[in-house]
Parts: sequence; C-alpha cells; structure tokens
Amino acid sequence: MNRLKAFIKIGGIPIIERQAAALAFFDELLVIAKDPAPYEALGFTALPDDPEFSQLSVPLAGIYTGLKAAGNDYIFAVACDMPFISGGLARRLADLRHGHDAVVPVIGGYREPLFTLYSKTALSRAGEALRGERLGLHRLFEDLNVLYVSEEELRVHDPELLSFVNVNTPEELKIAEDLARRRQKGR
Repeated sequence: MNRLKAFIKIGGIPIIERQAAALAFFDELLVIAKDPAPYEALGFTALPDDPEFSQLSVPLAGIYTGLKAAGNDYIFAVACDMPFISGGLARRLADLRHGHDAVVPVIGGYREPLFTLYSKTALSRAGEALRGERLGLHRLFEDLNVLYVSEEELRVHDPELLSFVNVNTPEELKIAEDLARRRQKGR
C-alpha cells in the first residue's frame, strides 16, 4: 500500500484508532513497529522489534517482542491492517485462555495467527523458533498447547467475521470503505 497501513482511514478513522477503541478493555496496549515514532506521536506505547530479531521482518518477531515487553501474562496480537475488529470477540478469546499457550481462531480451515491470544508461556518457544529460522506463526503452533476456536463460535461474537477483514491492496481498501459506509448507515 506504500504507506503505514495502521494510519489508513476507514470511514474517516485511522485503523489504529479503531483497533485501540475496540481493545480499550485491555489494561495495556502496545504497538510493535519498525518505526515506533508515528505511534508514539499519537500517544501509544510503541516499541521496535527486539534487537535480537529486528533484522527478520516477520510477524513472529513482533509477537516475541510483545510477549517479552508485556506486563501481563497474555497478549492479544492483532495485525495493523484489520479495521473492524470486535472487542467482544477479543474478550471471548481472552476468556478462553486458561491452560493454553495460545487461543487461535479458525476460519475456513485457516488458523488466524494475527487475531490471537498468546501466553507468556509461548515466549521461549517463539525465541527458539526465531533462532532456528522457523519463522512462520503456524509452525509455532505445533510447539504450543493451542485452543482452536471454531468459526461457529467466532460467529456468535462476530456474525459476519468482520474482525478478519484486512486491507492489503487498494481493492481491499475500497471494499473496507464501502463496508464502513454500509455499517454507518445501519446505525
């Protein structure tokens, strides 16, 4: 998209602000970014990837950094390009956390690693994976005690699964803008 996706406005509101509002019930919000300055300027606590892994440019490095930096036992990881996340669904995944290293939504057979709750118990495994250059989040799940949440249960809290809409292309941006307009009219 040739710009910071978190700052793209959908319905006149930057994605990052939409996400912060939906997740405001969490007592700590961290942004992990290559360049934290734009996020800090908005008042967010922002950190670069852990120096050990900053050269890798993979989501797993961000998850590792978030787990290491968080003051809580769990983090809820969200990709920066998801404008319609449901706070109710995030809360439901958090409620399911006990006894698990991760709580992962599954939609159409796809495990969604960037709308997932991770426990600090996953930190050492994430570090091992990064050091071993096993960089995919899906591969990390093989080493964790994961609770997979079915699409049926996800729909109870997010009927249209809008939490999983993301904006990676100009075409997807147009779809998201149309969706925001439709949702605004429905209110």
